[in-house]
Amino acid sequence: MGPSMTYQLQFFRRDGSPACFYMTQCVSDEQAKALARSVLDVQYAGVDILRGEQLIHHELKSKPH
Repeated sequence: MGPSMTYQLQFFRRDGSPACFYMTQCVSDEQAKALARSVLDVQYAGVDILRGEQLIHHELKSKPH
């Protein structure tokens, strides 16, 4: 494993308002995305993942039909 990097996970409610903010250490962008998706599936409608100031991933959960 490589050195860890700091990621910011910013979760959003269905109306787009901020819900929660996490800072975490991960060894890769993929690990940060997996962590964010596990939390996203449980409670929130969307997430932005930043490494430093750079947005590396934006995801919105599909609305139920």
